[in-house]
Amino acid sequence: GKSLLFLLSFVILPVSIQAQSQIKSINTLEDKIYGLSLLWSELKYNFVNIDRLGFDLDSLYRETMKRVIDTKDDVSYYKELDCFLNRFNDAHTNLFDYPDSGYEETDYPNYGTKYIGGKYYFIKYKKDCPYSDPDLLGAEIVEIDGLPTEQYVEKFVLPYLTGSTLKYRLNQAGRLLLNGLEGSSICGKAICRDGKMKTFNIVRNGEAIRKNDDVWLPEDEYSFHTSKAVTLNWKDDIAFLNIRRFIPESVCNDIDKAMAEINARQCRGVIIDLRGNGGGRTDVAWRLQMYLTQADTIRSFGAQTRINSGYGRSQGNYRKEYEDFYLYKAYKNEPPELITKPQGIKVLSCPVAILIDNNSFSACEDFLINIYEMPNRPVLIGEETAGSTGAPLVIELPHGAVARICTLRPLFPYSMKPFVEKGIIPDIEVIPTLQEVLKGKDVVMEKALHYIQNKN
Repeated sequence: GKSLLFLLSFVILPVSIQAQSQIKSINTLEDKIYGLSLLWSELKYNFVNIDRLGFDLDSLYRETMKRVIDTKDDVSYYKELDCFLNRFNDAHTNLFDYPDSGYEETDYPNYGTKYIGGKYYFIKYKKDCPYSDPDLLGAEIVEIDGLPTEQYVEKFVLPYLTGSTLKYRLNQAGRLLLNGLEGSSICGKAICRDGKMKTFNIVRNGEAIRKNDDVWLPEDEYSFHTSKAVTLNWKDDIAFLNIRRFIPESVCNDIDKAMAEINARQCRGVIIDLRGNGGGRTDVAWRLQMYLTQADTIRSFGAQTRINSGYGRSQGNYRKEYEDFYLYKAYKNEPPELITKPQGIKVLSCPVAILIDNNSFSACEDFLINIYEMPNRPVLIGEETAGSTGAPLVIELPHGAVARICTLRPLFPYSMKPFVEKGIIPDIEVIPTLQEVLKGKDVVMEKALHYIQNKN
C-alpha cells in the first residue's frame, strides 16, 4: 500500500534541437539492448494495466529496439526509454533516475505558462528580469519554433511526459511548455490581450540567474505553500491546514500537532489543502484519515494485481478457463485493509472542506480513494486529481539507471470499483479562468471559505 513520492517540480523537458552530451557515454550496445529488454519483460509480466493497452506491447518493443540500436549517446538512449515507458500512460511507470551521461543541462525561461481551456498562455513573469516582457502576460501562445503550438506540444512535449490521464499530461505540458537546453532560445508568436500578434524570443536561463528574493508576478492571493510538509494558518477562526506531502513518517506528528491546536479552539471550520500534494507513504496518509471518521477503524483501499502462472499459460491456448493466463490478463483481488485507530485521536467536529487539484498525486490519492465513499466525509473542492497510484516495482538498469512499473490497481474500499484512467472527481468543481489566474485569485480557496461560512 505504499506509493512513492512524485516530484514533478524539477522535471525539465527536452527540446527539438539537442546538443550532444559533453559527458562520455557509458552504455554499450549490449547494455542498451539489455536495458530495453529488461523493461519489456517486466512490463509484460507485472504492469497492472496491461489489459487496457491500446497497442501491441511486443510490436512497440521491436519498434523501439530499432531506434535504441541507432542511438549515438546515452542522452538519446534514455530519451528512447522515456518515450517507450510513457506510452503506457501511467505516472508510476517511468524512468526516474539515470547516470550523469544521460543528463543534459536544462533550464526554464523567466515566464510561467499554463494550459487553460484547450489553449496555452503566459500567466507569470519574473519581476525586474531584463528578459521579461510584461506585455506577454495573458497572451495566447499560438506558435513555437515555427510550428502551431498544438503540433509543437504533440511532437516535442507530450512524448516526454508520463501521466495516467490526458488532462494531467496536458496540464503538465502547459507548465513545462518552454523548458529546454540551458542557455538556448525558443521563439514563437503570441496573441496579446489587446488582440495584437507579438513575436517572442526567450532565453532558457531562469535557474541560471535565479535569486532567493525573486518575485514572480502576479503574486498569488493566498501564499500558504511553503517547503514545510505541514503548515497551519488561521483566518476568522477558520483553520487552513496545508499538507504538501505524506513523507517522512514524522509528518504523522505534524498532523497530530495541527489537529490538537484545531480541536483546542472554537473552530468554525477546517480547510485541508491537498493541492500539489505529491504523495509519499500511504500509512502516513492514514493519519489524516483517522481524524475524519467517528469509527474505531479506518478502511484502506483494496487492490487488483496480476497473476502469472506457467501452468495456466500452458493450458490457456486451448482451455477457456485458462485463457486469461495465456493472454497475460489474469488478475486477483485483495480485500480492503482495516486499521485500528490509536487512542487519543479526537475527530474533527466542525465543517471540513478538502481542496484537490490535478497535482494531487500518488499516496494523496490513496487517501482520497479511502474516504471517497466513506459516509459523512468532507466535501471535496477543486479539480480532478492526477489519477495515478499503485505500488511501483523498482527496476535497476545498467550503470545506476532506475525505472519503475505500476503493479497495483486500487479498488475503492466500499464498492470495490477500480481506480483507473481518471482521477478523483471533486464534489464542487472549480477551474480558474485566465482572468482569475492573471489576478492571482485563488477561486478554489474562496469557494471553500464560502462553503464553510454557509455551514455556520
